[in-house]
Amino acid sequence: MRRILFPIYVLLLLSACAAPATPVPTTVPTEIPVTPTALATFTPQITATPVPFFTVYGDEPIVSKGQPGTWDDRFTDPGAVIYYDGMFHMFRNGFREFPGASQVGYVTSPDGFTWTKQGDDPVFETNDVPYAKIAMYASSVIWEDGCWALFFYTWDSSSYPSSSVIGRITQCVAGPALTEWIPDLEPILKPGADGEWDEKQVLAPHVLKTDNGYVMYYSGVGASGTQMIGMATSIDGVTWTKYNDPATTDKPFADSDPVFQSGEKGAWDAAWVHQPRVFQTTDGWVMIYRGTSDRNGSNMKLGLATSQDGIHWERYAGNPIFQPSDIKGARQFWFTNAVIKDDVLYLFVEGDINQTTQIYLATHEGEITP
Repeated sequence: MRRILFPIYVLLLLSACAAPATPVPTTVPTEIPVTPTALATFTPQITATPVPFFTVYGDEPIVSKGQPGTWDDRFTDPGAVIYYDGMFHMFRNGFREFPGASQVGYVTSPDGFTWTKQGDDPVFETNDVPYAKIAMYASSVIWEDGCWALFFYTWDSSSYPSSSVIGRITQCVAGPALTEWIPDLEPILKPGADGEWDEKQVLAPHVLKTDNGYVMYYSGVGASGTQMIGMATSIDGVTWTKYNDPATTDKPFADSDPVFQSGEKGAWDAAWVHQPRVFQTTDGWVMIYRGTSDRNGSNMKLGLATSQDGIHWERYAGNPIFQPSDIKGARQFWFTNAVIKDDVLYLFVEGDINQTTQIYLATHEGEITP
């Protein structure tokens, strides 16, 4: 989920045109072992606590918001990002208020640093999704069999916790051109039943192709507004099964279970964890996630966790690995996305400066998994 901190959002929006934020912005069934194909050919490894973990690329955004009067003239975030066929592809979100209708624009880069907007207009809009009530936000994308499959989440009310679902929209090659974007008729993942840990919202999906189909990590929000990270699997990318630990039979974990929960009392991520960005390498799984130490979400940072099976996770001893002050002049950051290519981890961050947001880049070179 993109800006998962709705309470502070509202305060900021009311106080001075507030801080733009993407809504805030999950699991593998025990009967379906997840052994996805490695997405990287290198063997990353953390050997010491790097300080800082990331190097921020300059003081200026790599992708800017639009000109005054355009659909993205106040807020833009990195939405869904992928490296494919020698090029970085980003389906970025742009919007003028939060919560408010969001549109998706397309930008590309040969190196991850220099980006070109592919046209001034969005490639698709919130209105293109029949079940998106207020907004729709791109969050993850894959390219397969001549088609883009883009996964998004909705924002369906002006309150928090809101209600939201996860959906999919596709575009395929037809002859020399691409077809129109076509959303699935129904959401592919919905909140849990009353009393479950994700009963209000499912957000910020990150989808990977695996040997057995697909795996999705997502943020789940309960009635109290607390966010945790869940996981789901699918054979076809359309029908999904949430991870359910058979050992937990009482609510809020009766129907499904999170795979990653808040940190210990007093920790930097003690209140919420959410917005997972997950990769599988030859040595295991890596997750970048956003955490906050208070329920108002006013102290957000990024952390790193690793796993051997994609279900049981261990926090990196050097956390947090990124914070708002890493971007010069930023008082906050909201939505993030990441790509691993050639031993480099590219982190794309929606930085908030003067209550508008643009997209900044930070990189980490070398091994990243223990």
